[in-house]
Amino acid sequence: MQEQTICGELGMLNNLFKRQMACQSGEEFSKVTGMQGMIIHYLLVADGDRFQKDVETQFRFRRSTATGILQLMEQHGLLRREPVPQDGRLKRLVLTDKALALDARIKKKFRDTETLMRAGISEEDMDAWFRVCGRIRANLENYQRRASEGQE
Repeated sequence: MQEQTICGELGMLNNLFKRQMACQSGEEFSKVTGMQGMIIHYLLVADGDRFQKDVETQFRFRRSTATGILQLMEQHGLLRREPVPQDGRLKRLVLTDKALALDARIKKKFRDTETLMRAGISEEDMDAWFRVCGRIRANLENYQRRASEGQE
């Protein structure tokens, strides 16, 4: 029997989650990935202006990853970047009407997927899952921080 590993389980769960999110109907919805949907929702519910750096922080992306995703969203007409008066270098992220029209469907897809994933799992087990995930995330973030400071 193959040894169970956190990396292996997370990889499989990620693939299954992506596949589940890809089970979407409608041509205009077919080009929206699960991550793009999460970014649309984040920008929709956020208070005030949001910038690429906010997306990087919220989703723990590297700058290059955020740039690629946001550029693709721009190409697909889901958002645009608008300069802000106080700093010409800053570009706030603004959802287009196309993205706003998809929001209700994106929310429903995430709710349905969340319900599916939680099926048969007690609240106690869910609490444990989130505690363990938080610890794993902290371990990885602390290691990466120390590595970037030259301590690893």
